Parts: sequence; structure tokens; C-alpha cells
Amino acid sequence: MNDTRPVSRASSALKILIADDDQSVVKGFDLILRDAGYNVVGVAHDGMEAVEMASTMRPDLVLMDIKMPRMDGINAARIINSRDSGDSLIPIILVTAYAEQQLVQKAKSCGVLGYLVKPVHVDDLVPAIELAYNTAQTINALEGVVENLTEELEARKLIEKAKGILMKHLSIHEDDAMRMMQKESRKQRIKMKDLAQAIIASHSVLS
Repeated sequence: MNDTRPVSRASSALKILIADDDQSVVKGFDLILRDAGYNVVGVAHDGMEAVEMASTMRPDLVLMDIKMPRMDGINAARIINSRDSGDSLIPIILVTAYAEQQLVQKAKSCGVLGYLVKPVHVDDLVPAIELAYNTAQTINALEGVVENLTEELEARKLIEKAKGILMKHLSIHEDDAMRMMQKESRKQRIKMKDLAQAIIASHSVLS
């Protein structure tokens, strides 16, 4: 990493967590990243520490070695992006001295968005970081759209069911049932979905 060529500049001051047990490598990455305009928010010296720091700091990206004590980078990446809590994807770039296809495939299955082989050249590092970060942003945005669509579909199902209940019990047309729900929703200042759930719940109790 002792490259004397001009360092490519980062598009923004991304918060980056470095995870590597080799102090000389850490110092090299820290110097390059700061010189490129990134904000190094922490350094983890093993996989377990990387998982803990990623959870508490929520960095924009993790630059992590594969071979580390206590837990390797691949398993750490899997845990960091297990996303049981619903957190957004953290882009991870794995750095290793091993250019093995098996490691690459394992890395892909853990949601790793970049893979660099040591020695890492400066001109390879910044583009890899930018690409991984932008890819993660796209993935997170798409997942947000899917989540919103899923919620909207669920709301529509509940509203249709509640509307059907009103039509049956009040002997009214579909449009009238819908207007009634909209009026009540505005009156109570609650979402149509919440009103629909209340109507369905009341119907279940009275049935």
C-alpha cells in the first residue's frame, strides 16, 4: 500500500470502520482513507470486535480483513448484516491475501459488496468503496419500496374486508361504505388501516 500516485478523492466523508489485526495494515488503510477524504470512525482488531463496533457505530462501510482472531471476516460480515433488527444493509469490503474462488463465493453469500486482494492499490480502494456504498444505497432504497408496497397491500386487504363487513351489516353499497370509512377516519384522526382493523375486531367479537 506504499503507493505514491495521487489518491482518488472520495465523493463524500463516509464513516468507515476498519477491521484488521495487522497494525501496519491498519495504519496504511487509515492514512489512505483519511487522505482520500473519508472519516475513519474506528478500528476493530478481530471479527467479534468488528461485529460489536458495527452494531454500535452503524458506519457507512466496513473495510475488513478475512483472516482475523476469534472470528473471521466472513462470519463477522454474516452477523453484521443478519439484520434481525431491521437495520439497513452496511456495505462490507473484504480484504485478503487469498484470491481463492471459494472465499469469494462465501463472501457473496454473506452480502459482501466488495473483495480486494492484498496488496491493495490506492486506485482500486476508493472506487471499490464508492461502488460498494452506492450499491448498498440502491439495495436499501429498493427494500424500502418493497416494504412500503407490502404495507400498502396489507392495508388495502384490511380496508376491503372492513368495507365488506359494513356493506353486509348496513346493507349499503361499496361506495357508501368507503365514504363512511373515510369520514370516520378523518373524524377520529386515524389511518384507514387502523379503522379497518377496529371494524374487523369489533365484528369478530360480535360474531
